[in-house]
Amino acid sequence: MANITTLLRKRLSEERGTVTKDWGGKISIALIYPNYYQVGMSNLGFQVVYGILNDNPAIVSERAFLPDQEELSLYERADQALLSLESQTPLRAFDLLAFSLSFENDYPNILTILELSKIPLLSK
Repeated sequence: MANITTLLRKRLSEERGTVTKDWGGKISIALIYPNYYQVGMSNLGFQVVYGILNDNPAIVSERAFLPDQEELSLYERADQALLSLESQTPLRAFDLLAFSLSFENDYPNILTILELSKIPLLSK
């Protein structure tokens, strides 16, 4: 049985154009598409924003997506918070979470992603 880190690294190895940057002294932004990986990566706007953010030397931007059923079961089994694709960093460790929304039906997925990231939905 694969773990979530292995699955994310395999997905990365099959990509072209992945940006990996040193985090030292940079603003970290998790660019999140609130739907499955296949849907998000077919969205040209999402890819353009990812490129623009990473063109800025003061920013490191990594992507995250709503887990599909296979991924979700791996996260739940490991009691693991949602991770970014590039460095497998928990989303709650980023300075900023940025959501790319194309469809109204994806709005509820933002709450699911925050919950899976172990980020409280309400402040105290």
